[in-house]
Amino acid sequence: MPSHRAMPVTLLLAAASVATGCGGDQVTATPHRTAMARGAAVADAELDAYRSENVRFFNRFRMPGALLVKPPRDLAAGARKATAVIVAEVADVRRTRVVGPSEARVPMTGVVLRPVETLHGRLRPELNEVVVEFLGEATVDSPNPVAALRASLPRGKSVWFLRWQGTPPNVSKPGARPIPAESKAFYDVISLEGGMFTQGARTVVSPIAAESGDPAGPPTMRKDGERLRKLSELAKKVRALD
Repeated sequence: MPSHRAMPVTLLLAAASVATGCGGDQVTATPHRTAMARGAAVADAELDAYRSENVRFFNRFRMPGALLVKPPRDLAAGARKATAVIVAEVADVRRTRVVGPSEARVPMTGVVLRPVETLHGRLRPELNEVVVEFLGEATVDSPNPVAALRASLPRGKSVWFLRWQGTPPNVSKPGARPIPAESKAFYDVISLEGGMFTQGARTVVSPIAAESGDPAGPPTMRKDGERLRKLSELAKKVRALD
């Protein structure tokens, strides 16, 4: 199967349109359920613990050149766009489904989260788990990428800006298909550029984002988050939005 890095952007775009109901073949989902909890405020020390192996784990989900939409300009805009912003631990990784036309099938990788606090918004009450989908397979040097990821699940907590895949698009293309029922079991990060943050060695980092951002470009939520020294500072900024 192609990795995130090896997969052409055009293929990623086609698969994304299928997953969000913009055309293509039917998808096949693999449902699974676990319990979720809202939780109280997480202690600063838990958020601010830096583990290099956690950053390396999330780096594997980078998709260079596959930024599908313009990212929000700051954390507040990202929170407004999100269904929910949560603090969560990674509980599992699994293959969720395969999408795309018959000649270009693309696997979807699901990161199963264990929510410990909702900072903003509200998770979908009808879903008994939080599964965040990524197009393709993570960049792992293994014949079984999912098993390799499971063997290196990160410890500690990260902040996720999530969009429920059942959310109707702001603009619908003429002739677009309805959102597939299977998609409504999953979430996306609202952007690859700042859709999730964790504690880095010196500052907050968004490890699923491209390797290097453009410091001279327009403001983005990634830049807004990564200028902070501690993940607890980011969590407090988002909590204050409610």
